[in-house]
Amino acid sequence: MKTVKKKRLSEMVADEIKQYIKNENLTTGDRLPAAAELMSALGIGRSTLREALQLLESQDIVEVLNGKGTFIKDAKPFYIRTAFDVENEKKFLLDALDVRTALEGKAVDLAVHKATSKDISIMRQFLSDYVDHIKEGEREQANRADAGFHRALYEAANNPLLTSIIDSVWDTFHQFWNEPFGQDDIFNQSYPFHEALLEAIQKRDTVAAADSFQKMMESVKTSIEKYRE
Repeated sequence: MKTVKKKRLSEMVADEIKQYIKNENLTTGDRLPAAAELMSALGIGRSTLREALQLLESQDIVEVLNGKGTFIKDAKPFYIRTAFDVENEKKFLLDALDVRTALEGKAVDLAVHKATSKDISIMRQFLSDYVDHIKEGEREQANRADAGFHRALYEAANNPLLTSIIDSVWDTFHQFWNEPFGQDDIFNQSYPFHEALLEAIQKRDTVAAADSFQKMMESVKTSIEKYRE
């Protein structure tokens, strides 16, 4: 029998909103229904809706503008829809890591040459937030900060098609990377390589960036392989 992985209510709500966007053929710039209407239609409270929208914001699907509403940010014209029946989570994560290494490795290579000072600043802030949340024991917020760092890295690559492809894989794998094996701290050991990677990107050092990224991926791989299901 395969392990059943519990899904957060906010994640299910985010999926429902994505399905709504698809069914209504909403595109970039279109506005979602008001919060009160969404809460009523979905039968949820304000805090759950807020968490769902934060998740969709982290995936660059929507943008929440205070006092104005929630708008579609990226219609993902190149979105690749994938689905997996995960019977062996460890094997799935290792296969996913291979895909991530290939795609994100290219993003790193491009970011070394294309990252702006603003890109660097955004990534640095996410790493700072990650450390602060870890110190406070706020694992969910720390995971969001880590996700924000990687998404900022993809943006720094300045290749919309690559970013869209990465986004499509990210959406599919999110629930597994967020808490693999039901644990929320399995990838803590990879943090120092994030710092080294950012420093290499800032210095435009291709070799050091590639080395830091490879060490980061090896750390993640080791964490997955040594976990006993």
